[in-house]
Amino acid sequence: MSVNVMKISASAKLPAGIVEGTEAFWISGEKWLIHEGSTMKFTEAPAKVQNMIVEIFRNDDQARKILKKEGLVKFSEQFDAWYKCRIGALDNTPDFLNGKLNVDAYNSACTDMECPMRGQLCSVSAGLRNYEVQTIKLLQQGYSVKKAANKLSLSHAGMKSRVELLKQKFDAANMAEMITRATALGI
Repeated sequence: MSVNVMKISASAKLPAGIVEGTEAFWISGEKWLIHEGSTMKFTEAPAKVQNMIVEIFRNDDQARKILKKEGLVKFSEQFDAWYKCRIGALDNTPDFLNGKLNVDAYNSACTDMECPMRGQLCSVSAGLRNYEVQTIKLLQQGYSVKKAANKLSLSHAGMKSRVELLKQKFDAANMAEMITRATALGI
């Protein structure tokens, strides 16, 4: 497992700031970190880093309320769900800088499109629904907007509107950039 994570982190374009900050990510059911240029499991991180992340979790009242509402009452269950949902997957920006959480723009660690916490607990733009992922996948496969609309039983105007909203979510100037960003984020 650690070999795969090492390959992922080595191939990712990590910013120079990663040395100063900490990139946290969830992969294959485990919590991982890149801290000071080294990839490690959360439990192997320096106590100072672990404590900082746990303290940020404890202070995230909104997330704790949502987690309790969803029936997660044990601290460890809440922390794992928060780590997966709020922090997300490996990306190009550190999640923690100067002791503050910097939420990912999109959470590709979450594969549950119907999760009741999606868009509430996930990162800022994470609320991608199943139909949005289907749209992106069709466009990735080379479908034109018109053909994708037909495949999904939408009007051409409705599909164009959906693509525009997805471009906004991915902060993309055009459809090709949106598809590239979605692909890079694991969709």
